[in-house]
Amino acid sequence: MSCKELIDSLKKAADERVLLMRQDAEREAVAARADVAHRLEQLREDAKRKQEAAYRDAVAQALSAAVNRAREIRLSAEKELSGLLKDIATASLPALRKADYEDVFGKLVQELPALAWKKVRVNPDDVALAGKFFPAAEIVPDRDITGGLDASTEDGSIRVINTFEKRLERAWSDMLPLLIKDVYQEVSDGTSAAP
Repeated sequence: MSCKELIDSLKKAADERVLLMRQDAEREAVAARADVAHRLEQLREDAKRKQEAAYRDAVAQALSAAVNRAREIRLSAEKELSGLLKDIATASLPALRKADYEDVFGKLVQELPALAWKKVRVNPDDVALAGKFFPAAEIVPDRDITGGLDASTEDGSIRVINTFEKRLERAWSDMLPLLIKDVYQEVSDGTSAAP
C-alpha cells in the first residue's frame, strides 16, 4: 500500500470517526434538549400547580375574611337592632295602662305571696289605686315604674318586683329572637311574620 493510499485510508477512517462522533454528539444533543424540554415542562407544571394552589389559598382566605366580616356586621347590626327593639318595647309600656289597667294592676297584686307588705313603690298615678290594695303599707311614688308595683316586707328581706319593666326584662330573652325573626321576614319579603 502506498503512502497515498495509506493517507486516504487514514483520512477515510478519520472522516468516518468524525462522522460517528458528530452523530453521537447530535444524539446526545437531541437527548439533552429533550431532557431540558422535559425538565422545563415539569418546572412549568410545578409552577402552574403552585400558582393555582396559591390562587385557591388566596380565594379561600378572601372568602373567609369576607364571611367573618359579614358575620361581624350582622352581629353588630343585630346588637343595634336589639337595642332599638328594646327601646321601642320600653316606650310601648305606657300603652298597657290604657285598657282595663285597674284589672291588670289587681292581677299583678294577686300574684304576690300573702305577706304583710310594708312598702309599695308604684307609678305616681297609681298611688290611690295601690292604697286600696295595701291600706297598711307605705305607698311610694316612683316615676321609673310605668305600671305594676315593687313591694317589700318591713325588714326588706323579701321584695317582689312585679312592674311592667321587670316583666319585660324577664321576657326579653324569649321575645328578642321572635322579634328579630319578624324583622328579617319583613325585610326579606315585606310581610310581617307575626301579627
